[in-house]
Amino acid sequence: MASSDYYVVDNSDMENKKLEAARNHYMNGDYQAALKLYLSLVNTSISYKLYHRIAKCYYKMGDIKNAEENFQNSVNIEKYENPSYLYLGNIAYKKEDLKRAIYNWACAFAYKPEDETVCLNLATSYFSCGMKFQSIFYYEKYLKYAKDRGSAFTAVQQSLDTYSKIGSEFLQKARLSLLRMDYKSAVEFLNFAYKNLPTNYEINFLLGKAYLAENDNMHAMIYLKQAYCINKKSVEALQMLTSVFINLGDYTAAFCAMRRLLPLVIENQEEYLSTMKLARELSSTFDEQSYKGHKEWGDNYFRENNFHFALYEYENCIILNERTKNELSDKIERLNSFINPEDRVIKIGLEKGNQLQKEGDYKTANKYFTKVMLLSNPESPEYKLAKSRVTNA
Repeated sequence: MASSDYYVVDNSDMENKKLEAARNHYMNGDYQAALKLYLSLVNTSISYKLYHRIAKCYYKMGDIKNAEENFQNSVNIEKYENPSYLYLGNIAYKKEDLKRAIYNWACAFAYKPEDETVCLNLATSYFSCGMKFQSIFYYEKYLKYAKDRGSAFTAVQQSLDTYSKIGSEFLQKARLSLLRMDYKSAVEFLNFAYKNLPTNYEINFLLGKAYLAENDNMHAMIYLKQAYCINKKSVEALQMLTSVFINLGDYTAAFCAMRRLLPLVIENQEEYLSTMKLARELSSTFDEQSYKGHKEWGDNYFRENNFHFALYEYENCIILNERTKNELSDKIERLNSFINPEDRVIKIGLEKGNQLQKEGDYKTANKYFTKVMLLSNPESPEYKLAKSRVTNA
């Protein structure tokens, strides 16, 4: 048998030169020349970054069809940390497909939560869809992260300040009505308060409580679920949700609410045992397939970009049937990244910052710690830890 020698030609230097030349063409506005060089690399060094660069050239040239195709190719390779989602959102918005635009911008927010443009895009798009809770949620994010404190920032700040003032006034009126047990007036005042402060826990909780007192279980369920989504440690919200679901005959949902409640009342033996007893009784009324209704609700909420409620229902599926975890874990991870991506970025930032400090790279470590401070609550342990690690070296 004849032997042969095989040689692998290292073309990395040539590819790097092409990439550098393409970047220079792009920065100089010669998108056609940049595109030609990027396309010449597709067969040898394909990556999500290369598809992203190709797509940006098409985007700048106004070829939206090819731009969208290549941005999509990019996210098919890297579905998490990918700047292509911002552009896919922009393209969907131009096509007046708000649902798709919101989904892609939510993916962009998950990748880079401090991007003020993405936050503002999400806020205004949700507002256009009439989803005030989600709209205010992202307006608040925009105000937190905005570097440009110009006219847009001032307008949003003034609007939210006005909303807060009006909402607080109606909340106070509602509190007085509740003291008089005038639930009808309380509901009226709280609805005005909610229109202005939809992300306020107390308003959502009291609305749920007032509707429950008026035997309007469907409305009570909506606002109590939102109260829980705002504060997942609220024992009262879960207790009332349990009652509402039982009133509605939705025993699987009641069971899930109680399972969420158990770790929160573990120090209260009487409450824990009574909740455990009722949960066991309810569990006898359904089987392994009972999660499917919650799966349908979760899918519907996901399609409507109501990510808080979608997450709630998918978590219910796992509570009801542990085997659904394999099917739903990716979606749940995705939804968590849409709602609070800061947690993931903060964790990574602390880990990388600590490692770089150990290696003596204090300058780069400071960048990670500074970002952690930007994303975290100033009262949180993460903020205080990051602040303590920033050095002058």
